Amino acid sequence: MKNIFPKIKKWYSGLPDKKRHIELITAALSVPMMLTVILVNMNNIKAQKEKVETATPTSAPIQVIIDNPTATNSTVTNTKTTPMPLPSRAECKKEIGPIEILSPQEGEIVTSDNVCINISTDGKYCPVTWSYKLGTDSWSDFNNNDICLYNLTPGKKQLQIKIKSTVIDKTITLERNFIYQTSATSTSTSSATLN
Repeated sequence: MKNIFPKIKKWYSGLPDKKRHIELITAALSVPMMLTVILVNMNNIKAQKEKVETATPTSAPIQVIIDNPTATNSTVTNTKTTPMPLPSRAECKKEIGPIEILSPQEGEIVTSDNVCINISTDGKYCPVTWSYKLGTDSWSDFNNNDICLYNLTPGKKQLQIKIKSTVIDKTITLERNFIYQTSATSTSTSSATLN
């Protein structure tokens, strides 16, 4: 260490006057600036980590639009919605939470061209996938795609949805019965009722 200070003093005294002052100022400013940048980055990383750890997803209904490629009387499209933030598998409750079909209601008469299924789930529980079947059709593959049925034939419909946990080996089955009427059918039925 004793040899370093004389070398620095000799180097500093050998610099031209202007350059010596500029390098001294630059050296004096660069160290605190670098420390400030490091501290700010560390604080940002810590804040982001805390935000992720404390973020609790809210319970919100999820719209499930059922895709049925095997249905003989329906045309189907498959769309995706933006997923809700879910807790990590380590943080979520490892069971199937409370789930219910919000719409269509049991026995409801549906007259819109498409039948979209709304399911309510609780975000505190681990993610689930589902399989479904309409009437006597075969079960679909398990996935979490949004699904809607289009161009159904009029009449009583029975929808079954199997909900499966992605972290444990457990499934539950929900059932919903509804009546599908085209808007032309419902108009002629209501005018016949009035006569």
